[in-house]
Amino acid sequence: MKKLNLKVFGHFGRRQATLVSLVILIAIAGYINISNKQDEYIPTSGEVLIEEPAAADDYFTLSRLEKEKSRSAAMDVYREITERPDSSAQAKSEAQASLVAAAKAIETEASLEGLIKAKGFEDSVVYINGQSANIVIKTIGLTPAQAAQIKDLVIENAGIAPDKIKIVEIK
Repeated sequence: MKKLNLKVFGHFGRRQATLVSLVILIAIAGYINISNKQDEYIPTSGEVLIEEPAAADDYFTLSRLEKEKSRSAAMDVYREITERPDSSAQAKSEAQASLVAAAKAIETEASLEGLIKAKGFEDSVVYINGQSANIVIKTIGLTPAQAAQIKDLVIENAGIAPDKIKIVEIK
């Protein structure tokens, strides 16, 4: 019986044929796995999967979720710019400064939300954007004294001018 000559493509031997076969089988298995799980979302590394809250009308939960999503997306763009080798030094510097500012705003917002809650308010969401702040408060009625307390907290902890602070009341 004659021996088959597997060297049709130059130096393509038995090992290479086995390797190519295995790669094809892995690709087929991956395709089948993906096609069977089209609706299931698996987060990539460094990404957090957050489930939607049960109560769709909960303004504060939804607002925090949206704020977190948008900040996360922006920070990903800034990180990408700082890590890209073809980015200019100025672009990397500006992206790094934006990352630091966003991290500081996140920390300040969380701190202010805690302080506002400690003042007796049921819930709040704080948005800091540069040198301005918007505070959404859950309350039945906001008195001028309470509004002044909130403004003082923002001035003291965020260094924002009183005329750049807006307080919105939600019942």
